Amino acid sequence: MAPNPRLVAFCIAGFLASCLITFTVQSSRHNGTWLPPIVSGTKGHPSRLQRPVNAAKVAYATFLGGNTMAGAPMTDEDSEAADDQDDGYYLGTRVLAYQLLHSQSAGTNNSIPFIVMCTEDVSKRKRDRLKKDGATIVLVKKLESDWVNPAVERWKDVLAKLRLFQLTEYNKILFIDADTLVTASLDGVFYDESTLMQATLANPEHIKEDEAAMPRTYMFATHGDYFGYDHPYPPDQNLDYLNCGFFVFTPSKVLFEYYLSLLKLPGRFDPGFPEQNLLNYAHRRDGNMPWKPLWYGWNVNWPTEKDWRGGARSFHAKYWDGDPSHDPLLKAIWKEQKAEMEGFYRGRDIALGR
Repeated sequence: MAPNPRLVAFCIAGFLASCLITFTVQSSRHNGTWLPPIVSGTKGHPSRLQRPVNAAKVAYATFLGGNTMAGAPMTDEDSEAADDQDDGYYLGTRVLAYQLLHSQSAGTNNSIPFIVMCTEDVSKRKRDRLKKDGATIVLVKKLESDWVNPAVERWKDVLAKLRLFQLTEYNKILFIDADTLVTASLDGVFYDESTLMQATLANPEHIKEDEAAMPRTYMFATHGDYFGYDHPYPPDQNLDYLNCGFFVFTPSKVLFEYYLSLLKLPGRFDPGFPEQNLLNYAHRRDGNMPWKPLWYGWNVNWPTEKDWRGGARSFHAKYWDGDPSHDPLLKAIWKEQKAEMEGFYRGRDIALGR
């Protein structure tokens, strides 16, 4: 019996279509401008189609100030014997750079730049090392205000973080504190629904004559502070007080000028946590520029093993110090990442003859 020509043609067409789809998928997996797939079925995190990342328009960023360790020299050049490993935030920044740019376990797209915003008292030696690690260094002047006195001395320079809002060459930036462990890809945060531009509200009750004008549109997305390890997972999404250790924003010169105007108004916000409380005032949930909640799994403050097993992807804690309250499993993972980072850069430096 002769084969049906239509059936043969249909089978050939199906085979060719299958080959084309397979080729397209395989090609996209090796293209550095594509996001790795989001794990489907993650509780509370709906699956969505991936889109290409324009690496020139999005970035990761962190902040590094001068060494605040007791007795530390003003700059490393003041003492050839200075041990950079004593500066926890510098060490944390190096580990974070490795996780975001090179780690296979974190699974992050290394075509997305990692900005380290440094104050001028961060030594050239440290800045050069971070450049070798792959970071993009942005050197800035400090932001100060006579009435802003932080509760802890090491927070005296954190207002300089606000200068990230001047980097208008980027559409979106994810700020991550240096004391963060990353265990899975964060690239999808740039497509979180909360990172869409918002129209600034016009409630006259929240328009103050002594404050600068607000922008017509803005984007500021983050999550609340859990205030302790005894929190549920998934956490409450209806919290009012934001934690600024992890937030996504669209840089805006108008918004930056608005922030600066708040620094000129004594008592407008509680200066104990300088930049965090300024942002809580500027983006209060009942104001004209309320912050939007990100998917809870992108980052957890006051983290525990329960959060990690629940699917959270990054964890905000200073795992380099001896705080006994830290979750032992997460601290062990961070130390493993630190050792992996040191081995990776040691091998690369040897290979490059550094």
